[in-house]
Amino acid sequence: MLLKRRHVALLAGLACMTAAFGVNFAAGALFPFLAAEHGWSTAALGAVAGLNTALTGLLQPLVGRALDAWGARKVLLIGMSLLVAAQLLLSVTSQLWQFVLAYGVLGAAGFAASSTPPVSALVSRWFPRRKASALTIITAGINLGQLLVVPAAAFLAGAEGVPTSYTFLGAGAAVLVIPLLLATPTEPPVASAPSAPAKATSAAARSGSLTLTITFGLHALSLYMVMLALPQYAIDHGTAPAASGNLAALAAAASLAAMIATGVLLRRAAPRSLLYALHALRTLALLLLAFAPGPALVLAGTVLFGLSSFATIPLTVAALTEKTPASRLGRSMARAWLVHQTAAALGVAAGGAVHAWTGSYTPLLAGIAAAPLLALVLLLRSRTADADAGATTQPAPTHTSDTPVPDLPTSLTTKGMS
Repeated sequence: MLLKRRHVALLAGLACMTAAFGVNFAAGALFPFLAAEHGWSTAALGAVAGLNTALTGLLQPLVGRALDAWGARKVLLIGMSLLVAAQLLLSVTSQLWQFVLAYGVLGAAGFAASSTPPVSALVSRWFPRRKASALTIITAGINLGQLLVVPAAAFLAGAEGVPTSYTFLGAGAAVLVIPLLLATPTEPPVASAPSAPAKATSAAARSGSLTLTITFGLHALSLYMVMLALPQYAIDHGTAPAASGNLAALAAAASLAAMIATGVLLRRAAPRSLLYALHALRTLALLLLAFAPGPALVLAGTVLFGLSSFATIPLTVAALTEKTPASRLGRSMARAWLVHQTAAALGVAAGGAVHAWTGSYTPLLAGIAAAPLLALVLLLRSRTADADAGATTQPAPTHTSDTPVPDLPTSLTTKGMS
């Protein structure tokens, strides 16, 4: 029975991620239709998108406290309800100030409470020992939203109009996701926190958490900026406009493939090792895109970027919450996601500013390649520091690898996380 309950929670989490990110990414696909229908400028729409991204990050501390106080299931129900309400309001919006309130404010609140942090908290409590694998499965919903929801929304906007598209987004989330959340069983009891570690170990844990949070921000710096810039960047390098829009879908498909591969590799490889590979691959992808002489290398860079994009998220979240008591999961993730969303907003703003100033994304892509490279260096230094601390402060292990540790996932530096 417990296995079935876990699977229901996992399915609900995947559905939430697909709907939340599908709706979020569909907003950008609908901007050209809104500009044509209402005469709103690209700059105005971009500013509202920036407000949405920034507010999503600023709301994370509030979402984190709500997660720890009410549980992930209730927060997800509230968030998805707000997201549905925002889409239905957008279907009858005709003024820019109404769009700001519906998408920039209400949509941001709904997305903040129905996306990665609350879904991660939900599945982490149901899969304490296989957290990284479970997070990888639900994070695949990001790419499913890109591949399924966004094209459908854009098609409906072109065929039936923007109001129909927004109605489809809101009604679809209401009919397909909210019933799954209502069917999700009550979360398992919160396990008691482990005994307090030694001061040296606690200090090392805080240092490792800070390093992971910084690398999470460095990851986000290029993530959304590149995804949004790819079509225009391809056009700048000789790709036909009709074909350039397929690059984002190609990156999403590559990301989904990477997510599936990550789930398989976690059976044999340590999550931290996979993070090293993903940050190194992201560096290569950005350099390839920056100095690509033609469409073929732009295509190759797009695939490599997709492979190294969203798969980073579940591995980093699992590492950040490895030893976090279930009662503090929300607050622990809130800090990381505040940094993540702030960095993402900065990256998007920088991308638009650099392209407007220079007429090209090349300078920014070349410079921003330093972000994943720095993340890789920080993770490697953290690993060395952890090994040195373990050698000096923990000469004798307190238990053998055959002794189970209740209610906690196995170490991220072993292969037991699979």
